[in-house]
Amino acid sequence: MRRKELLILLAVALVGVAGFLFFGEKMNNQPLKVYVIFQEDEGRILLETFKKKTDQPYEIIRISSGEASYHLLTLGKTGIDVVLGGPADMHEQLKNNKKSLHYVSPSTGNVPSKYKDPDGYWTGMYMGALAIGTNPNVWENDPELATLPMPERYEDLLRPELEGKIQIPDPETSGTGYTLLASLAQERGEQEAIKLMQELKKQSTTTTFAGITSAQRLAEGEVAAVVSFLGDQLRFTNSGYDIHSIIPPQAGWEIGAISILKSGNNSSAAKELVDFMLSRDIQTDYMNTAFSFPVKPDIPVNPMLDSAKMEHLLPNYRFDQAAKNRENLIKAWKAARE
Repeated sequence: MRRKELLILLAVALVGVAGFLFFGEKMNNQPLKVYVIFQEDEGRILLETFKKKTDQPYEIIRISSGEASYHLLTLGKTGIDVVLGGPADMHEQLKNNKKSLHYVSPSTGNVPSKYKDPDGYWTGMYMGALAIGTNPNVWENDPELATLPMPERYEDLLRPELEGKIQIPDPETSGTGYTLLASLAQERGEQEAIKLMQELKKQSTTTTFAGITSAQRLAEGEVAAVVSFLGDQLRFTNSGYDIHSIIPPQAGWEIGAISILKSGNNSSAAKELVDFMLSRDIQTDYMNTAFSFPVKPDIPVNPMLDSAKMEHLLPNYRFDQAAKNRENLIKAWKAARE
């Protein structure tokens, strides 16, 4: 009798273990939810490759860094697992507000310390520089601009002949726009930065919601010149559009980062995605499609970036300071706008 009872108990236990393993595997196979800050098509290609490798389903939400920051800092449990891309100052904000999860990937070993969080809450995937982009066709066919040299400094965009013919991204919604504002503030002080940004805004047809939009409108000839990230401009140059790009003196720059969120439901798959994104093969492929500078020293730079004047970058730009001062800088920007 006891033997029969023991066999029944063992069978129940085995069923329980099997059920746990089944449902546990099912729960771990739930979609990985990812905020993608860069271009959606690039994000889908990366996540499809990740899915083929790991059989991990995913949900992608393309969102600007300003939107992502607002949602993640003000809402409760969003269910978002990973923030993929976007300037490091946004990831630093998430860290400072205890929204991100500590994770040091084995793939970060040869990423220089200046490209990753010393506390292990975010890691850089790429580096991008602000640039002034000009459409030569628009420039040469505009009688007011044809005899003028193309702009090389931010102040060159304030020429009266360019009124209504340039575009900058909005620092409130765009990571590109905030990088411009924050780098100017660190270079020349908040008051001068706000003044220049407002002057640029008055010259603009409108401020765009995202930096890529400015680059797209430049490529399509809707404006003569823009400020956006160099990689966004080169993306259109590579597609056959005529764009002249130059990094202005003391230009701001970004570290495009990745971080895992506490609000997610799939931290195991999120860590796998971080490892995947920082692997050498994926890094090499991404640098050649996004026209960004690699953060790993053993990855070659895309030839289209060979002429970029990296010595023009603001050498001591601080992402932690940009994150800390964001609220005050945006408040000052909005006050000056009114």
